[in-house]
Amino acid sequence: MTSLTKIIKRDKSKASFEESKITAVILKALEATLESGQGSELSRGVRNLNKEATRLTKVVVNILLKGMNGDLPTVEQVQDVVEQVLMAAGHYQTAKAYILYREKQQKTRKVKQIIGVEDDLGLSVNQLKVLENRYLRHDEYGRTIETPRVLFRRVAKAVAKMESKSNRKYWEQEFFEVISKMEFVPAGGYLRSAGTKKPTIANCFVLPVEDDMVGIFDAVKWLALVQQAGGGCGFNFSKLRPKGDYVKSSGGFSTGPVSFMKVFDAATAQVMQGGYRMGANMGILNVDHPDIMEFIHCKTEEGEISNFNISVGITDEFMEAVKKGKKFGLKNPRNGEVVSTVEAKSLFDQIVSLAWRTGDPGMVFLDMINKNNPVIKTLGRLEATNPCGEQPLHPFDVCNLGSINLAKMIHPSRKASGWQAGIDWKKIEKAVKVGVRFLDNGVDLSRYPISQIGKMAKANRRIGLGVMGFADMLYQLKVGYDTEEGIELAKKVMGFINKIAVAESVKLGKEKGVFKNYKKSDFEKKGVKRRNLAVTTIAPTGTISMVADCSSGIEPVFALSYVKNVVEEGGLSYVNEYFKKAVEELNLGEDKEIEIYQRVGKTGSCQDIEYLPKSIKKVFVTAYDIKPMGHIKMQAGFQKKIENAVSKTINFPAEASMSEIEKVYILAWEMKCKGITIYRSGSREGQVLETKSKESKPRSAKASRGKQIIQSKIKAKPLKNNCPECGEIMEMGEGCMTCRSCGFSKCSI
Repeated sequence: MTSLTKIIKRDKSKASFEESKITAVILKALEATLESGQGSELSRGVRNLNKEATRLTKVVVNILLKGMNGDLPTVEQVQDVVEQVLMAAGHYQTAKAYILYREKQQKTRKVKQIIGVEDDLGLSVNQLKVLENRYLRHDEYGRTIETPRVLFRRVAKAVAKMESKSNRKYWEQEFFEVISKMEFVPAGGYLRSAGTKKPTIANCFVLPVEDDMVGIFDAVKWLALVQQAGGGCGFNFSKLRPKGDYVKSSGGFSTGPVSFMKVFDAATAQVMQGGYRMGANMGILNVDHPDIMEFIHCKTEEGEISNFNISVGITDEFMEAVKKGKKFGLKNPRNGEVVSTVEAKSLFDQIVSLAWRTGDPGMVFLDMINKNNPVIKTLGRLEATNPCGEQPLHPFDVCNLGSINLAKMIHPSRKASGWQAGIDWKKIEKAVKVGVRFLDNGVDLSRYPISQIGKMAKANRRIGLGVMGFADMLYQLKVGYDTEEGIELAKKVMGFINKIAVAESVKLGKEKGVFKNYKKSDFEKKGVKRRNLAVTTIAPTGTISMVADCSSGIEPVFALSYVKNVVEEGGLSYVNEYFKKAVEELNLGEDKEIEIYQRVGKTGSCQDIEYLPKSIKKVFVTAYDIKPMGHIKMQAGFQKKIENAVSKTINFPAEASMSEIEKVYILAWEMKCKGITIYRSGSREGQVLETKSKESKPRSAKASRGKQIIQSKIKAKPLKNNCPECGEIMEMGEGCMTCRSCGFSKCSI
């Protein structure tokens, strides 16, 4: 009887026959059945699962040798024999689980065929669909001409070309390894254009707006060029003189910053029509500008300034006046003169009122941003951010982003030993070091839409290494998001990442030289020779987290169960894998498990399931299970360990009162956050990422527990949240709207 050396794959090609793969499959099935509490036959007769898996593999191979008569077995024939052997050995529950697994895989293969992408990395249907939609290259007929492996190799090779010739092959492989394993995923600009003739890596920019017609329309021109290249822009309009102010050169009167914001918005809309994605902007007006009231109401009419997120530039002076009930002066930026005074609390209440009703405006805490600005003496104050607020930038500066996938940074065998032992610190360290070098190379690889941006990018070499999969990490380590332990974990992990990232930037500074604006910076004063002005950021990861199949940024998951419309109208139902495993470990029985998944499918949450233990409910919280104070504390925890800023949404239930939003805005300032974005469920038309139930509607504002502070005379219409590409409802998170169906995001990195 000859030995088996080859096997026929599903695509009819031949591959090496490996007994170890059969052993691994059987072992995994035995372990899964034992973990779920269904394997009573295992507990009675089998203690050493490895030994049993090896024994059964020998039986499978012997049957194949006798039955094939010298022919090569197919994958399906091997799997059929595995089923038969499991049944014959008395492992009935394991055999049942294996049969169900095969059926699920068969359905998955069928869906993958519909998508039309060769899966050469073992990715899920959702991962393949997002890659196909967003990043894989296509021919002139729209056919996909890349596989995921080819895509990641393209990116790794292009970025490694920034290294010396002797080191390129080494770094290409290092970059490829971390990206293909989804341990580090760079921003969408890399996946989209690295390795092409015009690699536009950077996504987000800040542009200056000066107080004259030439300066204003220069900025409009720059905006068009940036968005033509697929970027988003941030602006501070506070230099523009207020409405009605005298214009000496023309003898007329100014129309004010809001009128010019409409020009920028219209330009964005026009460029968008010919581009591959919608443009996104951040508009900021400082709280002491005379037109601040018009600004905070500028998005209350549907369709007005719809291509902007807006935030008020807040100062410590203003917040102190709010707390002490003092008056606050509004100054004409043309000459710095106070033209009127207002009750600070009244103005603050107006901001809160509009945020309660529409989600805008957010707040940017300018003094906190500039407290640790290392180049304030040479480049001046930071007055604007990119569209989602995580990157305060000087005029013409740029974002260069990527994220560590924390869901991949777990020791499987050490989870029960406490979260510190459960985290793979060495794996994080390696991913951070590779990520910093990768992003630094991206500064040189990227093309820039205008020369001023290219010059500033290379003078500062600002990068933003962040994280995603944080909620997945907490689930795996069984730590609650809104607990002291959860916040401590956040600070420990981000502090470690920041420490390693800074050290790697110092190392690169010695190897390749410091950034050009290092001279006269705070770093020069301290004698710290760094390659990069800043290294860490928490950026929106809506699309790349879908590529990595992990939770977004540092946000909690939106729902434990949801429907995703990938290739068919009915969609596919998903239950969070970590929640599902935790439920199975409770040994409640199949009927009870199905009931749990059905109930979670209707609401997205497990908190109202009375027979689930508190330990499960404490860990498996979702965005709306967490009180707003818990969101802010988590944001502040990360901000303490971040050099740039944090993009995060503070979620409120529909019945939240204005006084609750007021408290959170004040707390964000007190806890030294650099900005805040809030979203009250139902405050915009359409609900974010849908659970199965579409009958339930957000409760009206009549249920608000606090007293309404102030009402604007301007009627606010809810803003539509449907994805412009696939029509599905989008999710509000990380300070940005993201479609979980197709991967579209206005501030997609």
